[in-house]
Amino acid sequence: MSTETPTIDTEEETPLFPEGLPKSKVRNYLPVTDSDIVESFLDPVRRSILLALRTGIMSIKKESREDTIEREDGTKITTIVVEEKKVNRFWMTVREIVKHIKDFIPELEVSKYNCYYHLPKLREQGLIEQHPEPEFDDEGNEISSKRGVYYRRTAKVFIVSSAKMSGETVELYMKLFEKGFEVGMTSAVRNSLEDLLVKQEVLLDDASGYLVAHLKEVDVDSTALSDLLTGMAYIFLSDNEEFLKIQRELKKAVLTPCCGSDTDMKLVCLYCGDPLEAETVLIKKIDGKNQSFCDDDCAVSFQKGQVSK
Repeated sequence: MSTETPTIDTEEETPLFPEGLPKSKVRNYLPVTDSDIVESFLDPVRRSILLALRTGIMSIKKESREDTIEREDGTKITTIVVEEKKVNRFWMTVREIVKHIKDFIPELEVSKYNCYYHLPKLREQGLIEQHPEPEFDDEGNEISSKRGVYYRRTAKVFIVSSAKMSGETVELYMKLFEKGFEVGMTSAVRNSLEDLLVKQEVLLDDASGYLVAHLKEVDVDSTALSDLLTGMAYIFLSDNEEFLKIQRELKKAVLTPCCGSDTDMKLVCLYCGDPLEAETVLIKKIDGKNQSFCDDDCAVSFQKGQVSK
């Protein structure tokens, strides 16, 4: 998974950084185990809103200062210097959230109406905060204006641990097995793999939760931190016999049939994936690293693909 987070920086005029937004920091990570809150991460619209707020929007922040010089005759000349710099702003309006989703997740049709419905729910669950803070009447109905309102996540990373999220991950794994690695399976094999995956995800969830409880504040990119915690969970479970047995069974059922059992990883063409023989392999240095190909056609095609990205 990429550790880079995209930002909105199109040819359109970059918006100014609004005055008066809170300068307080948000926490690095927040464990999420409550089943009702987990539902928000399963809802595509709410997930897209949280993704937009994690990414932020590029803004121009103006900072001014006075520079004063004094001449020999005592005359003072004061110049006001205004510095403009681009910064990533994580407080966003509904319009900016909708635009972000349209730009980066076009398959989701999210409107302002959708956002106005889901944002209060996310705020009540403690996943986002609002500025200015909402106002309510005596009966508890929100009466604050929707204009000039900004929203921000309450944490850079949400560590979601639940059986529901594990179930979604299992479905993605099965899709990868069948479509990506073309693993043929009977109903019995499918059920067995799903059972193994569920057990694996439960162990990883428990390990992640334990690691988060011991984790101190650290200045790491939010996307990278999430990936790193997953990797740390695998390291933490590296001597857990139940976890290792699950890993071996998954490898035997899924990876060995299509990749072979050799853990030394025999050479394959980086472009087409065909196995390579030592005497016919073509080595090309790309981005400072030696890469293996079948022939010049594959090497050229790979390099063209890199350039187009």
